[in-house]
Amino acid sequence: MPFKIFRPTSVLAAALALTALGAAVQAGTINSNLQIEPGQTFELGGGQEGGFVVTGTNTGPVAVVVLSKAEGAAEVGRATVAPGGAVDAQIAPGEMALLRNTSDQKTATLKLKVTGDTSSLGMSYAENP
Repeated sequence: MPFKIFRPTSVLAAALALTALGAAVQAGTINSNLQIEPGQTFELGGGQEGGFVVTGTNTGPVAVVVLSKAEGAAEVGRATVAPGGAVDAQIAPGEMALLRNTSDQKTATLKLKVTGDTSSLGMSYAENP
């Protein structure tokens, strides 16, 4: 079931992101049909003790940029995933995965699987820089 969010407050964003990603949380696995509004970045993790892996497919009409960011460091570009392309990003302990919608007009959609240390992953949305 897709999920849509419009310019939420940070607390509401975290709660709704958990709903979007929490479709199935079992044994360190999260399965998601994620939607990222135009001009938004989905932030996953940051500060967790273990690493995690994000895999899946860009099922939407726009490219998504995958980045990672360690606390206090600059963002590191991992890949730009075209529509129909595959996502495969290994995120180190403490790092945050960033999934950035490249469009200011269309919603990005991804079918994702997150494995590894998923028990304490933070989730939120932010405006694109």
